Amino acid sequence: MWTVAKLEVEDLRWSWVVIAVAAGILGLLVLPPIYLFFLAAVIGFSGMSMFSTRTHRTSGATFASIGLGMLIPASAALVLQGINSL
Repeated sequence: MWTVAKLEVEDLRWSWVVIAVAAGILGLLVLPPIYLFFLAAVIGFSGMSMFSTRTHRTSGATFASIGLGMLIPASAALVLQGINSL
């Protein structure tokens, strides 16, 4: 059931990353950046754990790609929010 395969860059679905970046930018209009960051982290970590099973490798790579794509605008917004608070 569990394999030792690692999730590498070649396994990511780059079209899903681009879609998730756009969804993350739109999500920043609705959610605070910290909530979006935690949501993206949960999606990404669940994708990485799904990737390690034999039966759900493709869906795990998709979830990890979505999590990575949503982390990009969320972390950029958190950095800007932290700089503005100085």
